[in-house]
Amino acid sequence: MRRLNLYFYSLAAAFAILFAVPAVTAEAGGNRSGRVSEVVVQRVDNNSLIRLRIYIDAKVAGTLKVGETATFKIRNGPHTIRAAFEDYQARSTEVAQFNANNSRIMFTVTDESIVVVGQEGIQVGAPTMSAVENVGINIETSVRSSFENATRNIKRKSKIAVINVDSDNESQADYVLEELTYLTVQSPKRFEVIDRRTVDAFRATSGIGTPSYQNDYILWFIGQLLGADFVLSGRLDGPGELRRLRVKALDVKTGRLVGSASEPI
Repeated sequence: MRRLNLYFYSLAAAFAILFAVPAVTAEAGGNRSGRVSEVVVQRVDNNSLIRLRIYIDAKVAGTLKVGETATFKIRNGPHTIRAAFEDYQARSTEVAQFNANNSRIMFTVTDESIVVVGQEGIQVGAPTMSAVENVGINIETSVRSSFENATRNIKRKSKIAVINVDSDNESQADYVLEELTYLTVQSPKRFEVIDRRTVDAFRATSGIGTPSYQNDYILWFIGQLLGADFVLSGRLDGPGELRRLRVKALDVKTGRLVGSASEPI
């Protein structure tokens, strides 16, 4: 009996050791993954007409205007960062690799490169989203959803002109117009997109008036003269939390509405 008891005690101790080791490892991993670092990116080029999108680990982190600085929270560990200038050439910087360890890593972005300029330690804290990142992602989500809904019924390889976005906020309207153009170019439906410079030049010289989201005839007429199959038009309106982005698509051949969307901003 004494030998049997000793056997069971030894067996119990072995199981205790066996299952205790993974528990300690999991706890350490959990604590380590909960720590965060910061990436600070400053845009220092002078081209205000081109939007800059920041990618961290191949995912969109946010966007920057000229002279703007944004802070992004990341988990500790190895990461990559890249900046894409979203003009018609779709230029991009080389991918930069870095390691984060409870630190703040600072980058500057020029017309051609993204360069680390410093690193310092920070206090460990819970991940939060910066104001610039939050605004950028909210608008991007609304524009993307509006674009997908408005173009759902447009066939592959159709010729599209992105005409205008009406708003009382000119910078926000320009941002949405550029984003709609970018999404049209990048669409998996492989749309043929009329160059924005062609659209802008036509608007400046045609003398037919300023296109408006509410004036379907002007939108249709511009589309006819540009040789487009469809035209996209947008509008930002509403106060505060009621502000919305509205996007619609018109069939140039028939003048009929083929798609529309309304998303909160």
